[in-house]
Amino acid sequence: MKKVYQTIIIGAGPAGLIAGKYLKDTLILDKKQEIGKPVQCGEGISKKALDIQGIAPNPAWISCEIHKVERIMPNGKAIGRFHKEPIGYVIDREIFEKHLAQNTKSEIKLNTEVIDLQLGNQLWKIITKTGEIFRSKYIISADGFNSIVRRKVFPENQKKIEFFPAIEYLVEIEKELNTKIIKIYLDNEKYNQGYAWIFPKSKNTANIGIVGIGIRNRRNLSEKLDRFLEETVKKHYGNYQFLQNKSGTISIKNKNFKFFKQNTMLIGDAAGLADSLFKGGINQAMNSAKIATECILKKEVELYESKIRLTPFTDPKLNEAKNILYSFNSQTLNELAKVLEGKDSHYLKTLPGIIKILSKPYLRKNSLKLFKFFAIWKKNRDYLW
Repeated sequence: MKKVYQTIIIGAGPAGLIAGKYLKDTLILDKKQEIGKPVQCGEGISKKALDIQGIAPNPAWISCEIHKVERIMPNGKAIGRFHKEPIGYVIDREIFEKHLAQNTKSEIKLNTEVIDLQLGNQLWKIITKTGEIFRSKYIISADGFNSIVRRKVFPENQKKIEFFPAIEYLVEIEKELNTKIIKIYLDNEKYNQGYAWIFPKSKNTANIGIVGIGIRNRRNLSEKLDRFLEETVKKHYGNYQFLQNKSGTISIKNKNFKFFKQNTMLIGDAAGLADSLFKGGINQAMNSAKIATECILKKEVELYESKIRLTPFTDPKLNEAKNILYSFNSQTLNELAKVLEGKDSHYLKTLPGIIKILSKPYLRKNSLKLFKFFAIWKKNRDYLW
């Protein structure tokens, strides 16, 4: 009989590789042929996310240091302030994942697609497309939005998750970007529970994309991205050229989602842990991986469900904040930009900020919703990208 591993991790992205960093007697399986490929990600990550994992920023995988997040409203005005120190990074995710792989304690087996999982005699049997069989006591599911583990072991979750297609390209542009600023374009009349973005990779290249709800919405999103490129990117940065397709799908859990069952833990995108507000997911993936491994090491895997529910990125109020944000019409967003242009949300707590909000008709009408949104956002934002 083949070796029985303590843990088998399915998926060798950031979530799976972080889990592998902490566990011995572990096997990581992934269907891809090379660590880090394909890249289907905006590649933005906060400094806080790296700090939580004890990962020091490395020039080898940092494309740009980010000092400001601009959230640009339909009128073109932007919310956000510039920070002296970097608050995040646009990374080279391929190199970043290879860096994580170098630090794992686990055996990694690529080009190995899992097609079935069966439980018997308190052991999991993992069956691959080529007929190989692996056995383990625990499973950590880090296999992304279309997780085979979630589909086979947690079928009850399938109707409790939403899918957001994201159309993104690495684009070369004619004019230079400010490499210290990432730009998020909000317009609820154009983008259905989503937004467009420009994340700089260098002075003349950027990840440019758009995200919105609905797995069958890709064609519609592609048309909107074309308009965004022509009307916004070309206007500010001149001619552009596609270099690489980085499109993918983001999964976000709904309420009553189950994270643990029969010694199996869902983490990262397999658990739908991406931020419902701005759709980031690397921080949550690595955080959930660390929690899962701590539960295994302490021999308390049955506590994973409760522990993951205590994290800021599973706060049920985030869904409320999402509904508030994406309910605002253009007039409300434009008035908010006039109040907060060049500032951050702290200004809303000051007397001048409150007076300005009450002086704007759409903000006055939505003032309670607005303050609730920013209270939830402030509490949880360090764990959402």
